[in-house]
Amino acid sequence: MTKPNETEPRFVGIQPRLPGVLSRWHWLLRPIPAERMAALRIAVAVVTLLDIGIACLPQFATYFSESGLGGPDAYSWRFRDGHHYWSLLRVLPASWGSAALMSAWALAACALLIGFRPFVSGLVCWACAISFWNINPGLCNGGDQIRNSLFLAVAVGRSGAVWGAESVRKGGYTGRVLVPGWPAKVLLVQFACMYVFSGVYKLLSPGWQTGYVMYFVNHDLEWCLTPNLSPHLPVFVHRLSSWVAVAWELAFPLLIAFRRTCIPTLWVGVVFHVLTFFTLEVGHFALYSLAFYAIFVPGERWRSAPITSEPPK
Repeated sequence: MTKPNETEPRFVGIQPRLPGVLSRWHWLLRPIPAERMAALRIAVAVVTLLDIGIACLPQFATYFSESGLGGPDAYSWRFRDGHHYWSLLRVLPASWGSAALMSAWALAACALLIGFRPFVSGLVCWACAISFWNINPGLCNGGDQIRNSLFLAVAVGRSGAVWGAESVRKGGYTGRVLVPGWPAKVLLVQFACMYVFSGVYKLLSPGWQTGYVMYFVNHDLEWCLTPNLSPHLPVFVHRLSSWVAVAWELAFPLLIAFRRTCIPTLWVGVVFHVLTFFTLEVGHFALYSLAFYAIFVPGERWRSAPITSEPPK
């Protein structure tokens, strides 16, 4: 039998005060199940630890040490007057600053994983990521920019309300938990813009229009991770993959807005990023993009109590 105090969901967080008609924007301000942001936090933390352990640590001395390619003064022109780039590595001692900051980043990612002080640990991850990103921009790709946005989202989105060290259910509460929905909605808008502008850019290219761009990419030893498999596919399959990618990116905002097309669109996105991760040299772009899709996992349905909240779409 449900306890009286558990019949209504518990809201954790603070809703923003928006001016004028924006204060009645239900889509942006509607709370979402706390499990959605918790899933995002865990996914981002796992990918971050993989990023640090696989991409950063093996070549750490080469990329970030004082005598390596990315010391504090390697790209000093980025920090000249009139520019707003910054890095904590510019103020920390060059002899041990990079190692200390990488250690802080790894510890903060572990804290995110277990849900310990997610606001602080998320901001620490964000500051460390920005610092390493700006100190050696030659290593960066689209995944790094997505990563920075994800850190801010899990920091301000009350992602530790459930499934973590500071879960509100630790006190025995078993009812529904809701958190502010605007961080998830902002991320959704950002990804929609990323897909659309990427599709527009591709649509203007003759290579994408004819579809042959993926044929050449899949046979390029610099871009393709499976060059031995590509020749076994008909040319038309390569061309079709180009057209499908462009069409999906351009239609993403529209398809995600309707219930009947939302789930298939998300599954296409998951398959797209999984395939690019295993077949193309795109860094951690695919993994951080997949971490974003954790928002749509209906983790709140795993509870025994009935849930009526809708996904953040």
